[in-house]
Amino acid sequence: MNDSNESAQLYDRANADELERLDRLSPIPGSEPPCPVCGTRTYRLVEAHPAPRTDESPFRVRLMCRNDQCRRWLVYNW
Repeated sequence: MNDSNESAQLYDRANADELERLDRLSPIPGSEPPCPVCGTRTYRLVEAHPAPRTDESPFRVRLMCRNDQCRRWLVYNW
């Protein structure tokens, strides 16, 4: 996985909503859903939620596509 986010872009709303839905169905290591754009399995990071928080969630989930040609990502509150 390339850690540089220079050309990475957010998923569009429809793909982000579906990816979040799929990830919430099975939020265990190794069950990351595939990227809806290129089909590559995504990579999940669980992060402490930075202050100030917008809700009561103590952490957030970041899903990133592993494909260096795609590199789309999203963040959602758990």
